[in-house]
Amino acid sequence: MKKLQAMLAIVMLLLCAVSVQAAQLRVFVADMNAIGVPNRDEMKATLQVLLSSRLSGDKIMAVGSAAEADVVVTGTYVTIGKVFSIDALAKTAAGRSITRSFVQGESQDELIPAVGKLAEKLSADLVKINAAGQIPAISAATVPAAVAPLAATKSDFIKYEQQVRPAPVGEFIKPVDYERSNSAGWQSKRLDGVANLMATGKSLPDGSREIFLGEARRLSYYRQGADMKLVAETEFRSSEKILSVDTVEAADGVLDIYVTIMRSAELDSQVWRVKGDALVQVAKGLPYFFRSFSLAGGPKKLYAQSMGRDTDFYGDIAEATLTGSKITLKNPVKMPRFGDLYSFNQFRDREGKTLSIVINRDNYLVVYDQNLQELWRSNDQFGGSELFFQKDDANPLVTSDKFRSIYMNQRIQVTGKGEILVGKNDGFWVLGDARSYKKGAVYNMAWNGSSLEEKWRTRDTQNYMPDYYYDEGRNELLILQTVQRPGVMGGRGASALAIKKVE
Repeated sequence: MKKLQAMLAIVMLLLCAVSVQAAQLRVFVADMNAIGVPNRDEMKATLQVLLSSRLSGDKIMAVGSAAEADVVVTGTYVTIGKVFSIDALAKTAAGRSITRSFVQGESQDELIPAVGKLAEKLSADLVKINAAGQIPAISAATVPAAVAPLAATKSDFIKYEQQVRPAPVGEFIKPVDYERSNSAGWQSKRLDGVANLMATGKSLPDGSREIFLGEARRLSYYRQGADMKLVAETEFRSSEKILSVDTVEAADGVLDIYVTIMRSAELDSQVWRVKGDALVQVAKGLPYFFRSFSLAGGPKKLYAQSMGRDTDFYGDIAEATLTGSKITLKNPVKMPRFGDLYSFNQFRDREGKTLSIVINRDNYLVVYDQNLQELWRSNDQFGGSELFFQKDDANPLVTSDKFRSIYMNQRIQVTGKGEILVGKNDGFWVLGDARSYKKGAVYNMAWNGSSLEEKWRTRDTQNYMPDYYYDEGRNELLILQTVQRPGVMGGRGASALAIKKVE
């Protein structure tokens, strides 16, 4: 009898050993870092999904959180030119490193096969290490030892803290807007029309502020106080398209509103003023692009640039002054390569030297020295706009297109402290002349002597961000968003304005 019991005990031990050996190793792939790539957040999520799906198998199971995993895998994706490298590190739940691996590729076409090879390497190492008993299973550590049944008492139901593991802090991301009080920002109601452009006017005695929004063929005048109140608007002809809306205070203290308009491939810009509760035109037929901004963080001025027959923007920019109904130009500013009125500004370094900054045609930031020689170029793309105008294509037989689309770009704003603000939109797709963006953010950067360093940035909007403006006097950041695009059955769509206090 005793021999039979001993044999049964041995069989049970063998069965337990087999079941433990056959148990799947549970692996969680954490957030992957991505360096030197556009659409960084999307790439991180894509790599996480790709690696998780390829790590699942007979002996390894990918799980949805670190709390239920025996092994946590982290990784970094780096691109230098066209070459990329993916490095992965595996740790136990206790944080002990157990293995690492990497793969490389020479083009984006090799990315998915490379992730598969990385998963194979990690799987082989993890299975080998697990078979050697070097990875403690969380499940074994959390199941209490069996005890003999006892009579029911008050302590009959015992909750083991290990059985319900608290999720790490990083498992739940709370939007900052919900963590802070509502006093830190302001959000408008839904505004009729898809506004592409925004300009601020005067601050009124009651504390409200003038806001001017430009749709493709409509200029709207709002007063922003507790809410956005539409005061007046004017609509332009179907052959006209608004390319920019800018404001500047004239010598007599009156606010002028400069509306850059393209009409039949020719510039036909106008100037408007507020009189009472109405918008009144004071000049038209002006053959210039207009933009008002603070050059190198100085006083806000109006600048103008011409359009060439063979070029989109012709010559240098210059300070513009309205005299009667005519524009006079003075103090021209030399443009660096890729620079134009809408993608250019200047800033001063620590030694007081004036440097130029532009967003080039590929949406990279480029910094130039005083001799307009390139000093630095960003690895990430910035800017991004859906607003464009069209000109006749010079080679329609080659391109098969009669017209060519020229996209406007996000403003570059420089503060009195020398900080550089620039917008960045990421999109569903950007293909040739077709663009559609889905989210945007504003970045604040500073020159450290050799490159631009990010100081802060806003959280991504959940909508396309066509324009923004930093009101330095109020220390407020105004962000314009497209919340509904025009429908195929008609309708103007809708916009919204968010104001955030910069602290």
